[in-house]
Amino acid sequence: MKNLCLVLVTFLLIFQFTVGFAQDAKLDSLEKVLKNHPNRDSLRINELRVIADYHFLKNIDKAEPFLREAIIIATELGNYNQVSELKTELTRHYVSRGLFKEGLEEILAAIDIQDSIQAPTKEKINTLNILSTVYRGYGNNEKSLEIILEVIELSKNLPSDVSQVHYYMNAGQTFAQLNDVKKAIEYSLMGKEIAKKIGEKRIEIIMTSVLGDLYKNNGEYDKAKSMLNASLPYYIENKEERNLASTYRLLAENESLQGNHKASIPNYEKALEIFDKTGNLYWAKTTNQNLYITYSIVGDKENADLANKRYEKLKDSLDSKERKGLIAEMETKFETEKVTKEKEIAELQSTKNKNLFIGSAIIGGLILLSSLLYFGRAKATKKAQLVAVELKETQKRLAIEKQYRDSELKALKAQMNPHFIFNALNSIQEYIVLNEKNLASDYLGKFADLMRKYLYHSGKGSISIQDEVACLETYLELEKVRFEDTLNYSFTLDGAIPVETTHIPTMIIQPYVENAIKHGLLHKKKDRYLSIVLVQEGKHIKCTIEDNGVGRAKAKALQENSKRDHKSFATKATQDRLSLLNFGKNQKIGVATIDLYDDKSLPKGTRVIVTIPQIKA
Repeated sequence: MKNLCLVLVTFLLIFQFTVGFAQDAKLDSLEKVLKNHPNRDSLRINELRVIADYHFLKNIDKAEPFLREAIIIATELGNYNQVSELKTELTRHYVSRGLFKEGLEEILAAIDIQDSIQAPTKEKINTLNILSTVYRGYGNNEKSLEIILEVIELSKNLPSDVSQVHYYMNAGQTFAQLNDVKKAIEYSLMGKEIAKKIGEKRIEIIMTSVLGDLYKNNGEYDKAKSMLNASLPYYIENKEERNLASTYRLLAENESLQGNHKASIPNYEKALEIFDKTGNLYWAKTTNQNLYITYSIVGDKENADLANKRYEKLKDSLDSKERKGLIAEMETKFETEKVTKEKEIAELQSTKNKNLFIGSAIIGGLILLSSLLYFGRAKATKKAQLVAVELKETQKRLAIEKQYRDSELKALKAQMNPHFIFNALNSIQEYIVLNEKNLASDYLGKFADLMRKYLYHSGKGSISIQDEVACLETYLELEKVRFEDTLNYSFTLDGAIPVETTHIPTMIIQPYVENAIKHGLLHKKKDRYLSIVLVQEGKHIKCTIEDNGVGRAKAKALQENSKRDHKSFATKATQDRLSLLNFGKNQKIGVATIDLYDDKSLPKGTRVIVTIPQIKA
C-alpha cells in the first residue's frame, strides 16, 4: 500500500510538471517569435495580440503591456481602425478584471476614433455594447440600458450571430440591475434561443448560467440551482476558469439566500481560489466579503476574520496610491497618443492638399482651403473640449457613486454587526443546553430568515414599506427573546400608505431602532417599551421611533464610565449614507432627535423622527 501511494504521488507530480512545461513551452514559443520579429509593423501587432490572448486565458494581468505596445505601433502606422479595435479589446480585459474606470477611458477613445474615420456599423455596435457593460459596472444602469436597447435595435438589420446573443445577455443583466427581473429573464431567453438557432453551444451554456443567476434573484432557487449545475460540466471540461468561478459564486449565493450558509461555503471557496489564480481583484474582493458574512453567521470567527482581512487588503489594493499613479500614467500616455494622432492627421492632410493644388496660383482657392482648414480645426478642438468636459463630469459622478456603494456596504455590516450575531447564536446555544429544542429551532429559523432578508435586500436601492416592517418585526422578535420578554414594542401604520407599492431607501429605519435598543433600553432593567409609527405627510413618509429608555445623556455617561472610547459604527455608517442619499436631491431625508422628560424634568426616553421622500414602485 505504501509503495502504491508513492507511485501515485510521483505520477501526479510528473503530470503537473508536464502540463506546466507544455504551457511554458507554448509561451516560450510565442515570445521567441516576437523577439525574432523586432520590426514595428502589422505582423508584430498580430503577434502581440496572440500573446495577449494567451495571457487573457491564463493570467489576465500580464496581457495589458502587449496590447499597449500594439496600440502604439498601430498609431505609428496610421492604422486608426486597428487602434480602435485594440482599445476596444483592452476595454474587454479591464471589464474582466473589474477595472471600470480604465475601461471607460479606452472605450470612449475607441468611439471617438470610429466617429472620425466613419467605421462600419457592425464595429460601432460592438463598441457601444461594451460601453453599455462599462456603465453597468459603474452602477449607471439607466445609461447602460439606453445604450444596449439602441444596440439591439441596430443589430436587427444584421444577420444573427454570436454578437447578437451578447447584446441580449447584456440587456438582461442591465434589466436585472434595475430590479426588473421579468424583463431580464425575457431578454436572456431570447439570447439563448438565438445561440441555439445558430449552433453556438458555448454561448448557449453561458446563457444558461445567466438565467440561473436571474432565477436566483427572483427567488426561484430550485430552478436557479438546476440551471447553474447544468452549465458546470461544460466549463470544467473546457477549462473555462472565469465562467467556472462565476458559476460557483452564484451557486453559493443561491444557498445563502435560502439560509443554507454552511452549504454555500465550499462553493464560495472554490470561486475564490479561481479568482485569486486568474488575478480578478474585483470578484476576489466581493467573494471574501461574502465569506466574511457567511462565516460570521455560522459562528466561525477565525475564518470570518481571515476573510475580512483578505477583503480589506484587496480593497486597499484596488484603491492604492500605486494604482492611482498607474492610472495617471495611462492617462498621460493616452493624451500623448491623441496629440500624436492629430499631428499625423494634420501632416497627411497638408501633404494631400499640396499634391492636389501644387502649381495652382488661384488666390481664391488658397483662401477657401485656409478657411476649410481653420473651421475644421476649430470644430475638432471644440469636440475634444466637449469630450474632456463629459469625461471630467463622469469621473466626478462615478466617485460619488463609489462612495455610495462603500456606504451601502458599511450600512449592511452595521446591520449585521458581530455583537448581534454572536448574541443570537449564544441564545440558540443556551436553548440547546437547556434541552429546549422547539425554542432553539424556532429562534434559529427566525435568525436565518432575518439574515436571508438582509442579504436579499442589501443589493437593492429601495425597499417597500411592507418588506421594511417585516424585517424590523423579525429583528425585534429576536431582541425580545434576548431581553427575556422584558421588551415590548408596537407598530402603527397609517392606513393611507399603500405599503406594497410605496418604497423607501433600503434599511433606512433599522439603525435607529437598533440604536434605541442598544443605548436607551439596554440600560433599563424592566418595562422596556419601543414604539414605531409610520404616517404619510404629503409626498413623504414620517417615521417616529420612540423609546422609554434612560435617555441620551445617561447612556453617554454609562458609556464613558465603561471606558468604551469609540463612536458607534452603525451611527457613523448611517450618517455617511444619508449624506450620499441626499447629495444633489431637492427632497432630502431628514432626521430629528428629541430628548423626552417627565413632569420633574427627569429623562424618560428618546424620540427620533425620520422624514423620508417616498418612491412609488
